[in-house]
Amino acid sequence: MDVWYELVSVLLVSALKFFAGPILAKSFGFTYLQTILISTVGGVVGVLFFFNMGSKIVRFFPNYFKPVNKNRKIFTKKNKFYVVLIRDYGLFGIAIFSPILISIPVGSFLAARFFDKNSFAAMVVMCLSVLFWSISISTFIFLF
Repeated sequence: MDVWYELVSVLLVSALKFFAGPILAKSFGFTYLQTILISTVGGVVGVLFFFNMGSKIVRFFPNYFKPVNKNRKIFTKKNKFYVVLIRDYGLFGIAIFSPILISIPVGSFLAARFFDKNSFAAMVVMCLSVLFWSISISTFIFLF
């Protein structure tokens, strides 16, 4: 029964904050291939869930997510990073930076918000990015 708790916890951590998923799997004693598989499945489930929820939220509140003209704009460093990421790198930038720098829920929401016209391609690119980072992080952890 303990294995199921470990498996579910790695899946949930991978779905929410992906970088910690392979580290947790390694600490639980999973093998290299199990770590890649479990963290990839958790990340892909997180991408699919949060992408679909993000697109539903954007459709449910269409006027809330449109730009509002205000005299005073408040930009934090994180908001500036998101704007530069979307403007300069587009979907591939969100997909590459989402699992490691920003969380999967935030990256999936940004992809759903700005790339909803091509939602299938956006989800595929996000899932491939999760696979890439799962292999990269797991390889790094198991080598060092």
